[in-house]
Order: sequence, then structure tokens, then C-alpha cells
Amino acid sequence: MSKRAIQYPETANTSGAFPDFSTVSRREFLRTGAALIASGAGVGTLAGARDARDGISIGIFTDSHYAGRDRRGNRCYRDSSAKLTGFVAAMNAAKPDFAIVLGDFVDKGKTIQTETAYLKHIEGVFSKFKGPRHHVIGNHDVATLTKAQFVDAAGMPGPNYSFDSGPIHCIVLDANYRKDFTPYNAGNFNWTQTYVPPDELKWLETDLKKTAGKTVVFIHQPLDDEKGAHGVKNAPEARRILERSGKVQAVFQGHNHKGAYHRINGIHYFTMKAMVEGPGLKNNSYALARISARGVAVKGFVKQPDCPPSLRATTAPAAKK
Repeated sequence: MSKRAIQYPETANTSGAFPDFSTVSRREFLRTGAALIASGAGVGTLAGARDARDGISIGIFTDSHYAGRDRRGNRCYRDSSAKLTGFVAAMNAAKPDFAIVLGDFVDKGKTIQTETAYLKHIEGVFSKFKGPRHHVIGNHDVATLTKAQFVDAAGMPGPNYSFDSGPIHCIVLDANYRKDFTPYNAGNFNWTQTYVPPDELKWLETDLKKTAGKTVVFIHQPLDDEKGAHGVKNAPEARRILERSGKVQAVFQGHNHKGAYHRINGIHYFTMKAMVEGPGLKNNSYALARISARGVAVKGFVKQPDCPPSLRATTAPAAKK
């Protein structure tokens, strides 16, 4: 990362009306993106991501936690606007097949109006990406908003859905449910209690049966850490469905800001590092993933490491049939 000072775009102040992304000038947008590209995410590094025709490339980031408020601990909420600007500039150079955020796009607002304003602003930044965009719901996305409100504001087809991109089938899961399978809504939850409900698991199994292609899954809470605070507590049930299908190559997830990687019974589980952690572009974190019939590879940028690091691969006992 270059040591020269970088001017970040202005972000909104909660004391007044929250502005649209139009408050960030085209010059500021290009300058921030150019600074990031010049500092290590160069076009030469990313170019040609879509050259091969047997697979796809995906721009990925997670846990931006955007909010128009001061830093708390290592979470620099306002800086996520500039960091996402950098991601968008790099991805517009790389031209992946689509870009996706793995949840916690925004942080909690004191009111519905405030959190909606956070979402409007950061979605405006994301909308500068010149390609299809997708969202995964995170727990912070529904800390003030209801799930229906977030889905509508983000333009999602629903909390969980699937789509095809080239030869690859893509599934977006929603694990924002309590132990009794009541959906998270407007902060009615304990973030350490996260489940994929039975009806969604049935939908997942049916969806996988319908596709003939290789598949990649996106979810906010990890499916490889059910014993940890961040993990989906009924993850073994979900993994069993993924493994039985014989089609799933990888799961991309967020929530645990430190990031992680495991390989369980042939499926890669990539927990991406959080964008919100640390001040400035030198602490940005995002990735470009390449998915094909031949395998999966993740090129990390800034704080996000490349994956899979073979020495960290692990294999769990086979899921019970």
C-alpha cells in the first residue's frame, strides 16, 4: 500500500439528511479506485478473469457494516464507503461475472429511517459496479430493519434464492433464524444463535436436485463452525445436503471478521475477512474468486489472503447418511 495520503469521499452525517451517493463526485470515485489499483490491486493482476469459458469469476466482499458514525474499536464504519469504492473500481477493471456482498452490508441504525439511509448510501456505492450484484442477509442488516424491509431495499428476490451464472449454479442461503426457527427481525435475536430452518433446508435439497451444474453457495454465518459463536448451529444438517448432492464445490461466508478456511469432505469453506476492520484503504479486504469444473481459487486483496492455503485444509468425518 502506498504511504501517500489518500483523500476519502465524504460520507453522510446522521445529524442531517442522509445524502445519495451523488454526494461523492466522479473525480473522488475515480481517484480512490485509482489509488487502490496503483497500490496492489492493479488491472494487470485482475485482467483476464473471464477468459476461460468453463467457469466464472466473482467479486466478493463481506461485513462492510457501513454506518455514518464514529469508529468503535477496530470497526471503522464510515471508511467502508471508500473501501467499497475501491472494490468497485478494481472489479470494474476485472470484469467478473457478478459481485456479491456476504452480509452485514450496513450496521445498526437508531431508527428505521437512519438504517434505511445507511443502506441507501452504501447501495449507491455498490451500484457503480458495472455488472450484476447480489446480496446475502447478515444479522446486522436486520438489527433495526425487518427482513422484508432489507430484501426490498436491496432489491433481492427473497431472503434465500438461486440463480445460474454461466455454467455455475449459485445458491444464496439465509441463516438468520432463532433456535425456534423464528426469523430475525428488527433486532429480536441473539447473534450467537443462528439456524437454517427446516423449510429452507428442504428448499436447498430440492434446488440442488434440479441443477445439473457445479454449484457454489453463499451465506453470512459459517457452515463449518457449529461449535463456535459465529457458526450456524445446525450446520451439519446443511453440510449433509451439500455433500449428498455431489455438486457443491465451495461455500463463501462472512460473519467471523478474522476470516478462516476449511475443506470438509471435498467442499471448500471460505470465511472472508471483514471490510469494516481497520482505518483506510490499507485495511481493505475483498477477493476475486474463480470457479470452474477444474476447481476453486480465491485471489485476495489487501488484508484478504489467497485461498485455499493447502496447509490449513482439514477434513471432517463423513456426514451421516
